[in-house]
Amino acid sequence: MTNTFRLSMILCFLYTFSIYSQFSVVLKYKKARCGGVRTPDTTSYFILANKKWIIQYPSQKIDTIYTDVNGKIKIPNKKGAYYLYEPWKFYHQCPNFTIQLYDKSCLNKAWQTPDFTITVISNKKYKLSPLYLNTHCPDKHPCLRTDTIIPHIPRQ
Repeated sequence: MTNTFRLSMILCFLYTFSIYSQFSVVLKYKKARCGGVRTPDTTSYFILANKKWIIQYPSQKIDTIYTDVNGKIKIPNKKGAYYLYEPWKFYHQCPNFTIQLYDKSCLNKAWQTPDFTITVISNKKYKLSPLYLNTHCPDKHPCLRTDTIIPHIPRQ
């Protein structure tokens, strides 16, 4: 083989590798402080392991992805914004209770807001916003109506 042929094969491989390379993004959350719990760790970040997400690619393609046991997902290095939604948001459902207990205008706004936005700036750089997911206590979701009374379920 000639040196020119070898060089062209190496360049072709590097070009193909750079096109199909991916980012590994770790998704984290921060625990909410719910009533009745003694000093939970609300200052640390925890990984979102084995969690289902709906992803919207820059091409508007919709797909389902899962984080692995380390909270990582793979994102292509193609420039653009990738939006991640929890399934209840994407499918216009309620997070915990029936829809009658929620403010519908607040839910409409929540459904349209992605949980994470990953902006790929170049094939070596991306930006994750927000850096972690803020979780809510089941009875303290921001869209619950103020006149809603959550039934107390006694523990056994």
